[in-house]
Amino acid sequence: MSCSAVAAYAEPVLSAGATLLIVSTSALLDEQLRARLERACRRSGARLIAVAGALAGVDALASAAVGGLEAISLRVAEPGDAARAVFRGSAFDAARHFPDRLNVAATTIPATAADVGVTLDRGQDRAVELSACGRFGDFTACLQPRSDQLSHIVALSLLAAVRRLQEPLQVG
Repeated sequence: MSCSAVAAYAEPVLSAGATLLIVSTSALLDEQLRARLERACRRSGARLIAVAGALAGVDALASAAVGGLEAISLRVAEPGDAARAVFRGSAFDAARHFPDRLNVAATTIPATAADVGVTLDRGQDRAVELSACGRFGDFTACLQPRSDQLSHIVALSLLAAVRRLQEPLQVG
């Protein structure tokens, strides 16, 4: 579901009491939309679930945020002609400026409620690397999909989320 689809369809779905899974978390950067969706969930008992998509380690990040985080960084590397930084800034700015390419940055915002430093660079390989440190210690999670398979892991993330909804025991 794209950002425009979330804006157009999420509120009626949630108002009807249905659980909705989304990967276009950039849509939730619109504070008015997010507030409306949260109100619809509270009124109807629905749940809006932002799945991890291509962001490995988001469950660990959310857990670590409960105990306090000192630093969080997200590096997204895309194949390109020359090794160079395309963007450096906050998760909010990254997702606003590059909603299709840095949607993973938007996923870190509700997981942490903290500032996340994001770098988008060009190089040889495609990678999405999340790192954090805090009272718990340090972690790094890195996804290195095949060049044409980033969308595949997002689809698998959605399938895994649907399966979790159906299972009495949930992990993650």
